[in-house]
Amino acid sequence: MPGVTRPATRADVVATLAVVLLVVGVVAGRVVLRGLAPRPSPDACAALLDRYVELVLRAATPEPAASLVAERQALAREAAGERGFVRCEADLTQAEVACALQAGNADDLERCLP
Repeated sequence: MPGVTRPATRADVVATLAVVLLVVGVVAGRVVLRGLAPRPSPDACAALLDRYVELVLRAATPEPAASLVAERQALAREAAGERGFVRCEADLTQAEVACALQAGNADDLERCLP
């Protein structure tokens, strides 16, 4: 009959609970694995910052002068400060930084990062 609902059976409840636990387990597992992944070195983070600056400049000017790239990279490093690119070292993984360093453009680099 239309509009009539039946009470949930024990099998329905168990199946729903299993699906919910599976989803929570997958999400929690990814968080744990990411937290245990090796972190990048300060040098790798500095290279990432330099690469990002270079790719952003190339997006605006296909062939920027090497002096302009070096100048902008120095400004970015100065803005990052003495402590370096702290977010990179604390929040990124070596795999994410490696992916970003291989990117061909700024958009691809950003896709490598969370």
